[in-house]
Amino acid sequence: MKTLEQVKKIESVVLYVLRKFPEGVDYIKLFKIIYFAQKEYLVNYGKVLCPDTFKARTFGPVPALSDKVIKLVELEEEDIDSYPDLRNFYNSIRVQDQMVYALAEPDMDYLSRKECEYLDKWYNYCKDKDSKKELSPESHDEAYTKAYTRYKDDPQLGTLTNIEIAKAGGATEKMVAYIREKELMTNELS
Repeated sequence: MKTLEQVKKIESVVLYVLRKFPEGVDYIKLFKIIYFAQKEYLVNYGKVLCPDTFKARTFGPVPALSDKVIKLVELEEEDIDSYPDLRNFYNSIRVQDQMVYALAEPDMDYLSRKECEYLDKWYNYCKDKDSKKELSPESHDEAYTKAYTRYKDDPQLGTLTNIEIAKAGGATEKMVAYIREKELMTNELS
């Protein structure tokens, strides 16, 4: 499970993107904007823009926690108390007819100017594209393909790793080594 700080960061990223779509946005487009921004950010800085975990699903990479909250809202899950760390996120969005809407402002204390620039760039790139016909196929990169192959064999193995995402985005070997070292240290300390 994510820490409360990670949940707040994920919520802020989602709300930042949703605020750009006052008329709502479909899940696929929302998820692709976040994925493409994440990939480019990893390639350039060796760290994640959004601490969500991406899972391989039919229409491409899906940020798992964001997807979970959206599904809880869509199903009008009454038992949100079972997920106290997700309550604010749950209450900050609305889902209707597979469109997601922001009900709150993002907490900009969790987003840097550079992160917003990446989200803005990918919003501008994706906003007018067809989610299923254009964005979904485009997100089926090498990282997705590897994870989806694993997922079909064993559904517990369908997670895209940060290293796979960075490689799919064209990260240099030096950057991949940097990401690997950071992740090894994080794992050792946890």
